[in-house]
This record gives sequence, C-alpha cells and structure tokens, in this order.
Amino acid sequence: MTIKNIVFDVGNVLIKWSPQDIVRHFFNQERSSDELMLKLFKSSVWFDLNLGKLTEKEVIQIYKKQLGIPEETLENLMIAVRESLVPLEGSIELLEELYDQGYPLYSITDNVIEIVSYLKTRYDFFQKFSGIVVSGEIGALKPSPLPYKTLIESYSLVPEETLFIDDLDKNVMGAQAIGLKGMQFMNAAQCRLDLRDLGVNV
Repeated sequence: MTIKNIVFDVGNVLIKWSPQDIVRHFFNQERSSDELMLKLFKSSVWFDLNLGKLTEKEVIQIYKKQLGIPEETLENLMIAVRESLVPLEGSIELLEELYDQGYPLYSITDNVIEIVSYLKTRYDFFQKFSGIVVSGEIGALKPSPLPYKTLIESYSLVPEETLFIDDLDKNVMGAQAIGLKGMQFMNAAQCRLDLRDLGVNV
C-alpha cells in the first residue's frame, strides 16, 4: 500500500540527544561519567519527567536532595540540555523536502513537556507537523501501543498508509505491532535511500 503519511521520532532522528556528551561537557570531564549520567538521565526520576508525572522544577528539587547538586547548577544543567539539542546533519532538510512534496508529517516523541515547548520556539520545522504526540502529555512511552494509537486515532490515519521512523528498533517494532509501517533511522542519507525504496518521492 502506498505511503501517504510519515511520522518522525525527534531524538536522534531529527535532533541530537546525547546524555553522555551533556554530562561530560557540562561538568568539564575529559570522559563521560557513566555513573552520573545514569543517575541524571536514566533514572526513574527522569523517566517520570518524560511521562509528565513530574515537572522540571520538581526534578531539580529531587536531584538536589538525592545527588547533593546545588539548585543553581541543576538549573544551568537544564539549560545545557536544551542547548545540546541541535539538528542532525541532513535530517531537517529531508523533512522539509518531504513537506514540500506534500506528505503529511507527524511526530511521536518520548520527551519532556518543557523541552518540547522550547524546541517548538527554537526550530521552525515543528510547524510542518500536522500533529505531534508527546509522552509527557499522554503519560506513555514507546514502544507501548498508546502513543501510536493516539496518533492514529487523533488524526484519522490509516496505519498501512503511515510510515514511522525511529532510531530505536524496539520502537519501530512497537509501531509495526499495531499495523504501521516502520523504518529504523541510522542517518539522513540512509533514510532517504530507504524512503525511495518504499516509493516515497524524495
């Protein structure tokens, strides 16, 4: 069946997301501190932030108590997180080409409400999405069915006509499990070739 709709993940598909780099650069470490990175960005606290159960301000207070990091440092860390979110090479150009070709574009992102609000003001490409599903707004993360079903139902999409692109194979499989077509993202050049193989005009 012809692909009519294209759905993008955001982190490491359109925008760089590297907790290791954030920790290394922010704390001026020669090498990334995996232990600190895990405590900050792979913890149940950050998980709940992505689910919308906590706000950034609440997370700062929790980390202040748990990790003994000063509040001002944590506030600056959140700023550093935002500043690290830069476009991946070729990805935005690919998205804009698809938009210009008339493909309806959507996004499903496991993301923090405050960060998504920031990205929307920083990058114009968000305006090209006909719809966005954010984990922090619906309280569910990929690859659980809810994010995909929310998109399909909210925008009346036909799953078989809809392609989902994500850097994580488990999330691609989650989309395929409910009938969407799926593609794993490696880089923009590879993604372009794979889209062409599927008959997408780009």
